[in-house]
Amino acid sequence: MSSEYDPAFGAGPPDGAARDDLAGVQAAFRRASRPYLSSPLPWFAWAALLPGAALATGRVAAAGGVPAVLALWSLTVLAGGLVEGTVLLSARRRLGSSALGAWAMRVQGNLSLVGAALSIALLAAGREALLPALWLLLLGHSLFALGGLALGAQRLAGIVYQVGGVAALVPGVPPLIAFALATAAGNLVVAFGVLRARA
Repeated sequence: MSSEYDPAFGAGPPDGAARDDLAGVQAAFRRASRPYLSSPLPWFAWAALLPGAALATGRVAAAGGVPAVLALWSLTVLAGGLVEGTVLLSARRRLGSSALGAWAMRVQGNLSLVGAALSIALLAAGREALLPALWLLLLGHSLFALGGLALGAQRLAGIVYQVGGVAALVPGVPPLIAFALATAAGNLVVAFGVLRARA
């Protein structure tokens, strides 16, 4: 049975017309993703913010409980989103925007809503230890899928995220440590990939 992961694990590229179709889609996605991948700065920011929040979660929880943890992660996401949004809006002014780029952003937004709903369900069930794995697996799949169309470094980052997500499910592996390592490594992979692409 084939899947979109086949090329990452040794299957050859499609032949003939299928390859031409794929090349056309990839070219369109690369054009549409130029504003989003115009700078490594957001990726460096996420590489620092997400691991930092993960490593601080235990201490914050001990000091302030669930409300403090929610505040920590809310502020982390807002800070990263501010960096990402500022860079994206600046790039859109220079490079323009496209319907395809807007579609990809809506897909990401929908993924976030799914992740939030599943997070609430896990919290309600008292299974908060599964949250790092959930987000690593969700975001990893998204990075892998979109990276296959936009930037190869995102595919590698997606695999890093998903390996971290699986590791976070292994008994004895601290889930937040797995999250910190995977998000640091994955975002740095994309940041340096953007730098190479710009060069």
